[in-house]
Amino acid sequence: MKIFRLVLVILFLFFVGCSKDISKYSKDECLKNGYKYKKVKTMNYLTGKYVVREICTQK
Repeated sequence: MKIFRLVLVILFLFFVGCSKDISKYSKDECLKNGYKYKKVKTMNYLTGKYVVREICTQK
């Protein structure tokens, strides 16, 4: 039973580590792979100013 749990934990960690983080793609990579690229205006709470973040999202 312990070996079964160990195998499940290892498989879980393996598949979580292999997932794509598309939010970090560059604009060219994002558009080439068929994702939506957008700019979002967000508040930086440390400085009190708005900053423009560029992110890649699924359609």
